[in-house]
Amino acid sequence: MKAKSKRLFNVWALVLATMVVISGCVNGGSSENANSGGSGSSEGSGEPVTITYSQWGTAEELHRTQELLDQFMKANTDIKVKLEGKDWGSYWDGLTANAAGGTLPDVFKTSYAYVEKYAELGIFKELDGLLAENQFDLNNVDKSLLGLHQYQGKQVSLPIDANVIVWYYNKAIFENETTNPHDAPVPSLEPTWDEITDIATKLTLDKNGKSADEAGFDAGNIKQWGLSISPGSTMDWFLEPELWSNGAKLVNDDGSLALETPEAMEVLNYFIDLTKNKKINTTPAQIEGLGGQVNLAITTSKVAMNPGGSWNTTNYQEAGVDYGISYLPKFKTNQTVVQPAGLAISSNTKHEEAAYKLLAWLAGPDGQTELAKQGYSIPANKAAADAYIATVGEDNKIFLDAQQYGIVSPFTTKKTDLVWTYGEQSLKLPLAGDGDLTAALKDLASKMQ
Repeated sequence: MKAKSKRLFNVWALVLATMVVISGCVNGGSSENANSGGSGSSEGSGEPVTITYSQWGTAEELHRTQELLDQFMKANTDIKVKLEGKDWGSYWDGLTANAAGGTLPDVFKTSYAYVEKYAELGIFKELDGLLAENQFDLNNVDKSLLGLHQYQGKQVSLPIDANVIVWYYNKAIFENETTNPHDAPVPSLEPTWDEITDIATKLTLDKNGKSADEAGFDAGNIKQWGLSISPGSTMDWFLEPELWSNGAKLVNDDGSLALETPEAMEVLNYFIDLTKNKKINTTPAQIEGLGGQVNLAITTSKVAMNPGGSWNTTNYQEAGVDYGISYLPKFKTNQTVVQPAGLAISSNTKHEEAAYKLLAWLAGPDGQTELAKQGYSIPANKAAADAYIATVGEDNKIFLDAQQYGIVSPFTTKKTDLVWTYGEQSLKLPLAGDGDLTAALKDLASKMQ
């Protein structure tokens, strides 16, 4: 009888244990799946809430982000943040899959170029109500940056950095009489294209040391170029602001191609002339021979000037280049592109309060100041401007000042396809004077319909 009771007890114990396991699986055994991208206890339970934050980036960039998250968690002990990082390509593929499966991270980084595409998937939580309710000060963020993170007039993400495109020059080339035999001056702070063309002409030298404006110049044996641009390969960050500078656009408001207007054609033909006729700009083949990246051309010591992003200062420093900076050359007005990454809250987060706190901290004065102290990214929030200058020095103040010239040209799906799918293939060679520009524009216009 005792043996039977013991066996019965063991059976009931096994049943009870099984029920506990099943209950655990249903109620919290896999909290990340159960909470649609967030995990941990709910607000008000007395336990810290765990939320997920996802972004793309290198190991170094993720390390810097973790430093910021540690600062946030130190100030908000009721919230734990789990960082999820991927490379650029995997990140967007993963975000698409997360959107389809309802497993989005609570807070995630987004690119200004993909706002429309992912807004159409319904992954963003509209922020206007939360920002107003919590009195977030948007006056410290330029409207051009905010506009790039809006969808149908609604703020769906907040800018956190503000990389800008500027004009760089290699000081050593200007200071050496061998590389600058005609004593060309460095570019002014707000150079015109006439000014840049004149400088580049004097600094383009053949193997015999003759400049591009001298008789007997050997265009087949150039050893130093005055500038390096590739409008057909850099449509979004170089060609587009230059078009705006002349009263033109890359795409119309309805998404159609806008490059056949007189103002646009004036810009396109000007750049063709620099390469095909004046010979003072690198051809696509020559760019490949110099390493393949226009924005790094001055690091070869064979190019005097090139456009580039604010992030390229790190590349120049690593290459030992003493560089100078001005605004992008202008036709009529100063214009540039500001490339702000932003932060968004998942539309299906179960931890809205905690998610908002993280977003507001990272995009607000406290988080932006900590970002500025790292010295790598330009804060989008002007409340952190002093901290940024204190870290990187007065010479880099131009990156903050240039934001006022940022164009507001949100990326539509059609524009994204133009810039990153088929545009370069069509325009790279024609805009260097090698190919039929009219035919290329006609082909692009048909693809944009």
